[in-house]
Amino acid sequence: ITAGKELTNDDIILQTQTSVNFDPDTLNLKSKGNVPVAILSSPTFDATIVDWNTVVFAGAPPLPIGKSSEDVNGDGLLDVVLHFKTQDLNLQPGDTEACLSGKTLDGQDIAGCDSVRIVK
Repeated sequence: ITAGKELTNDDIILQTQTSVNFDPDTLNLKSKGNVPVAILSSPTFDATIVDWNTVVFAGAPPLPIGKSSEDVNGDGLLDVVLHFKTQDLNLQPGDTEACLSGKTLDGQDIAGCDSVRIVK
């Protein structure tokens, strides 16, 4: 999922637009597997400060497995990878976007969305 990559900070809403990536971008909702989702760091955002317990992807909480920090996109910055049970995702055939939200360890909201293709 790729969202706005810059920290937004206005007087009313404080929310970090976070870059998120999941692969594959095509999801079979009948799959009994899981979807790895990477929360990407940038020069203005450190993904390692995300409170994993607050993250929700397409309505589903992360699985208690496979949580890691690694450089997913080769930019030299540590990213966070979480896994989500495919059948728990609140997505429907025809949906074209999947979103992630959560909070940093200091309580700041984060959010990011990307395009998705749902197969039956």
